[in-house]
Amino acid sequence: MKKLITLALIIIVSFPVLSQVGSRTVGTDIYARTIDLNQKSLAFGLTELQFNAIKDEAYANPNFVQGKIFQEDQLIKDDVPMRYNAYADEIEIKKNASDESYSALIKDPNIFVKIFKDIYVFVPYKGSNEKGGYFNVLSDGKTYDLYKKVTATFKEPQKARTSYERDSPPSFTKTTKYYLVQNGTFLEMPSSKSKLLKMMDKKKDEIKNYIKKNNIDTDKESDMIKLVSYFDSLL
Repeated sequence: MKKLITLALIIIVSFPVLSQVGSRTVGTDIYARTIDLNQKSLAFGLTELQFNAIKDEAYANPNFVQGKIFQEDQLIKDDVPMRYNAYADEIEIKKNASDESYSALIKDPNIFVKIFKDIYVFVPYKGSNEKGGYFNVLSDGKTYDLYKKVTATFKEPQKARTSYERDSPPSFTKTTKYYLVQNGTFLEMPSSKSKLLKMMDKKKDEIKNYIKKNNIDTDKESDMIKLVSYFDSLL
């Protein structure tokens, strides 16, 4: 995991909130802010009923799952209920599983989380934490990593324009993008197999044979992970 932290440090200058404990440093305040549940529906101009009907769509997984919080390579909190909000691009955390209220994890490139088996790292953009975002690490190779970014977009309700149409309710729609990452450079993975092969041009023949031999479907995330891991092993 040190490789992931090194990646973030290459492309940013971080400003973590830290305190010294012996010879180690740990986060003093991992909570960026408390999320006001009563204001959520109002923020989208929806009734509470409308918002409750669609709110789960904004998450990669709407359930709070026990996870771990790391600062660099040190575990600083264990068994923390958390989930990823793909609309707000935030890790939401609870202090206790029974709590109704929850907070947003501070966005710091030195802090990453593991939600069950999913690892999320925060990567700033051009030195700015404010413009940065969370990525789900699918594979961590010696040369290339594979990152996933899930984004939820809010769609406002629309009234039917004619009698032949129906009203469209509000919704969150999700899109998923994959990135091949090397030394802080993010290359979006194309959906087309031919363009994907071009991205791996330096080992094109080996990759083509691997896809054919193993019946790799590049539309499947599990197969994409296998493909990138194999490509990385050839370098």
